[in-house]
Amino acid sequence: MRRGISGSFVGLLFFFSAAWCASYHLTPEGTDEGDCSAAAPCATLGRVTELLGAQDTLYVLAGADAASWLDGLFDAGELATSRYGGLVLQDSTERRQVCGFVRLATTWGTHLKPNFPSAARAIPNLVDAFNAQTRISASVGAHLFIGSPGFFRSPFVYITAATAFEMTESEIKGLGRYLREGGFVFADNGLSAFEHSQTEAAMRHLFRAALGRAGRLRRIPDNHPIYHCFYDFDGPPPGLDEATQSYYLEGIFLNGRLVGVFADQGYVHSWAQSFGNEPQLRFGINAVVFALTQPGSISPKIHFFTRHSE
Repeated sequence: MRRGISGSFVGLLFFFSAAWCASYHLTPEGTDEGDCSAAAPCATLGRVTELLGAQDTLYVLAGADAASWLDGLFDAGELATSRYGGLVLQDSTERRQVCGFVRLATTWGTHLKPNFPSAARAIPNLVDAFNAQTRISASVGAHLFIGSPGFFRSPFVYITAATAFEMTESEIKGLGRYLREGGFVFADNGLSAFEHSQTEAAMRHLFRAALGRAGRLRRIPDNHPIYHCFYDFDGPPPGLDEATQSYYLEGIFLNGRLVGVFADQGYVHSWAQSFGNEPQLRFGINAVVFALTQPGSISPKIHFFTRHSE
């Protein structure tokens, strides 16, 4: 059952990222027949998302008696338009007060075909964890192909493999564009039990191929927000094979923004298990929440503020 949004909400801001901006308005008294301006406010996000562009601002105005309207407004079915692969609403003062929706899928390519058993179960299990533990409604998307329109709309891209692979030139260019324009890649080595394998080399190379010199991996510090954006971790949880686990994650940073993670822990196998994998699933939640909420993400965000009635 979906949990309601508590508190008395007076205003919300909807932020995007581009060179120009416009202002739109929502209110319980509005209609969807207007242009969502201050003089003719609208009543549903479905109408507004037809008009919103990058870096536009959405003002949501509601009094203390509009709790049920707000709950309906932020229903996942209302938010899940085809324009976005994810959208979040986050309390600016409380990191765990985050809701919205996200579609998660495993990435495929011309030569990247993660058809091993764990890859088939990992994302569905992570989606179940999201729906049980958070207010973000998650769903399993179809295979996400590098360079497809859906690929560029997805704020979180999951890449895993248990065999070596190569990317085509168009896929390399598409991945580089995706990372530079606000995307986030979680590359998960499905053959982590073998050090210096060809699979590991392929996972590492995909960042260098896409970003050149900027694609060099470096250690992510344990105090980085990816470890604290939802659940708190002292570092990455171990993978399934503790004998060869890596005690840190490596990442790619562009202008200070973490755009890619290489996990040599084999989380794909942990996520695929039916039990005993709570730390790994919780870290998966962190990774997705981080991708959705970090500055510069391609995911639209609503930052909301609560004020008690006087």
